[in-house]
Amino acid sequence: MMNPNDIQKISLEQRDFWDSLQLDILASNQGVTAELFQAFIERNLIFSLISRGASVIEMSALQRLFHSKDYGYLVLFELAEPKKTGLGNFIIDEFELHYFIKEHLPDYDCFLSPFLNNRIAVLVSLDASMSEDLHREHGLSLCHGLIPLTEAHFHVKVTAGIGSIYHLPSVHSSYASALACLPYSNFDPVIFYADLKNYDPNLQFDYLVTQKRLMEALQLRKTRAYNYFSILIDYIRPMNDVMKRNKILELLVLVNNAMDTDNQEGARSFDYMDISRKLMDFSGEQLIDYAYQTFVFLSSYTRPQNSIDYSNHIVKATREYLESHYADDISLEAMAEHVNISPQYFSKLIKKTTGFNFIDWLSMLRVKKAKELLTNSSLTVKEVCFMVGYKDPNYFSRIFKKRIGLTPSEYVKANSFLNNKN
Repeated sequence: MMNPNDIQKISLEQRDFWDSLQLDILASNQGVTAELFQAFIERNLIFSLISRGASVIEMSALQRLFHSKDYGYLVLFELAEPKKTGLGNFIIDEFELHYFIKEHLPDYDCFLSPFLNNRIAVLVSLDASMSEDLHREHGLSLCHGLIPLTEAHFHVKVTAGIGSIYHLPSVHSSYASALACLPYSNFDPVIFYADLKNYDPNLQFDYLVTQKRLMEALQLRKTRAYNYFSILIDYIRPMNDVMKRNKILELLVLVNNAMDTDNQEGARSFDYMDISRKLMDFSGEQLIDYAYQTFVFLSSYTRPQNSIDYSNHIVKATREYLESHYADDISLEAMAEHVNISPQYFSKLIKKTTGFNFIDWLSMLRVKKAKELLTNSSLTVKEVCFMVGYKDPNYFSRIFKKRIGLTPSEYVKANSFLNNKN
């Protein structure tokens, strides 16, 4: 345990380096307009909140920067081209959509996710929970006011699912209930989660209770979670493939969120769009097999610790090496050799003292540097890719989007959009 005198001696420079990488989206504000910077932060915080549950740092940022309230629910909007049964490949400027929604919801305290897979989530922030009837009225009023305006402006068909109210740190569960509403949009363009029983008579309360027990068992790391998951899968098994995919995706989102409540930054990556695509490749019992495989994958890892030991000499040496060589073709082995220890020991030590592995830190630093170059220069995405140490532009784009929720091209486009707007 460090004494107070030792703590005072810790270099502020060391803290700034590591903390800036932890707050990746907050670190690269050079040259970005205040409006764009705010939109980036908002979108990425909400993306984290609904996809994996926000970390303590992210929740603090949401409350401090945006004055979010203690409770909330999610409305998930899905946009499709008119007269098409499926989602079209139409193009919408997602920042135009972002500002359009914000402009037309002046009476709601709300925050928006990125526009992904033709869907955008709106987090409605509330001072306190409310009765089911008031919640239904509140959500339906929002949707019925916004949807006609959006359809007229963007020439699309819009449907929506209204999720349940949760305490803000747990509001990712509202995403699952909103998502569950969308398959029933052929009955009504706006579905309130509590009304699902009117559209699906097989949706019984015991399913929801079992779902809750699954979440609790996962959070407590109890082996009975597998039994609850099996019960839910047995319920899903007789459904047609479309409903199977929807229910399995909903379950896997819940599993990921339940496993991700104590240390979100260290969890295995959950790529919602990738899972969706993979589900489309399977049918029948293949879907069930894939559900079990993904469940085991999501529920079987060990979390790293949260804190960073800034004073550790290996941490200091790693910081210096990363800053000097991030653009080089470096590896964990090269870093270990630099600090004169074995790669295996270095890997364990850096994870124990920082909570992340070496590749996590390297990729976050590279993305941070890339954002600075994309913001402050006229370099192409490909040029920036090579300058920050990546050899494959496609891989660079995937890493960039994983870290901030936008591809490099989308990031550049957003800058251009707001510069023109201003």
